Amino acid sequence: MSQHPSQRIIVEKFTSELDGTVVVPGSKSITNRALMMALCGTGASTIRNPLDSDDTRAGLAAAQALGCQIDTISDGVVVHGIGRDRPVTGSSLNVQSAGTVARFLPCVLAMGGAGEWTIVASKQMTLRPMKGLFDALDMLGDCIRPLERPGYLPAVVRGAAITKNEAFVDGSVSSQYLSGLLIAAPQAEHPLVFRTDGHVVQRQYVDITLDCMRSFGAEVEATSDLSSIRVQPTGYAATDFQIEADASTASYFAALPAALKGSLVIPNAVRNSRQPDVRFLELVGQLGCDVTWLGSKGVRISRPTALSKLKGGFTFNLNDCSDIALTVAALAPYADAPIEIQGVAHIRNHECDRVDAMTHALSALGIQVEERADGWKIFPGSPRYAEVQTRDDHRMAMSLSVLGAAGDGVSLDHPQCVAKTCPEFYRLISQLGLAVRDTSSD
Repeated sequence: MSQHPSQRIIVEKFTSELDGTVVVPGSKSITNRALMMALCGTGASTIRNPLDSDDTRAGLAAAQALGCQIDTISDGVVVHGIGRDRPVTGSSLNVQSAGTVARFLPCVLAMGGAGEWTIVASKQMTLRPMKGLFDALDMLGDCIRPLERPGYLPAVVRGAAITKNEAFVDGSVSSQYLSGLLIAAPQAEHPLVFRTDGHVVQRQYVDITLDCMRSFGAEVEATSDLSSIRVQPTGYAATDFQIEADASTASYFAALPAALKGSLVIPNAVRNSRQPDVRFLELVGQLGCDVTWLGSKGVRISRPTALSKLKGGFTFNLNDCSDIALTVAALAPYADAPIEIQGVAHIRNHECDRVDAMTHALSALGIQVEERADGWKIFPGSPRYAEVQTRDDHRMAMSLSVLGAAGDGVSLDHPQCVAKTCPEFYRLISQLGLAVRDTSSD
């Protein structure tokens, strides 16, 4: 993301009590899944309440570059599917920093009609591993060729090159590898079988993929442990699809009343969501907050006035919901005893090494933290004001905003990295009463 290197924002110390409502943008994960399925479908699909962010724009741009017509409507987009056809070939497709698009698009291209494309990405995305996906594609045919380093983008993808019907998928690094293969499989010319060792990190995202596929008319059978999944070559049907609130993004807003005291309502939160990060609401309850579901009107998170400090002394394994690890880490200093976060070694391979990044940020803010291979032990403390590095990572910026507002304030570099998943983040927290100041013109 291009930003002026000196650009910073300050989230100032919050001295009031929170009392507000915020409508959280749609799910990034579900938006990009629905977009890829609509692209591979026949007829016009309507996607309602899609997230509008850097990541989802990268998916839309890739679809349009392949010849897919996309119309904007008041509550979403209409995608005119191209099925297996590839009206535009020989082009370069830029997935920017969008991990989902980077993992889904090579599969969609490989399993569709004939053509050849070069997939390029931001510097950040070219550092993220793709080996597990490329290895699985190699088992299916001669369809992927990295251009610089084995197992990383950029790469050339060939369509109509699938000659085998079965592949093993390594699910230990990212569930997106398996999801990408599954999303693309209904457009193949014959049934495909994908096998794993039964251990898939953040497997709930694969469950979300399977739900979305079935909503678009796919026929797919999966064992309960995802060790074997069979997909029929049905293609996808045109669908009217509603995107629910993004549970990962919701965690930053749900953390605000926990950190700042007060109450917040998220009217579009979904209690029975498949998104694993909805677990954050359960964790906030364990920390001592009141979490009240309001039926079809969402959820209210409140911190009891008598709760002077959050409850600590917990060990949380967040392997299946690791996108909330930074949010939990941001609340940990405000607990009455240390909090340990385990099971998130794989977030070292996300937009940045998130374990290392949060260790440095907490230390800069004066918080004692012990870094582990797969997480942290974070001790109670009073965060001081500091200039900290987001490392151009949206989740670092949003979680540190919560942490800083509850402390003595915080200065963040690369503030617009939040556009990856929540471009309106600073506006939304400002509407809730937090003071956010852009220092680039100071």
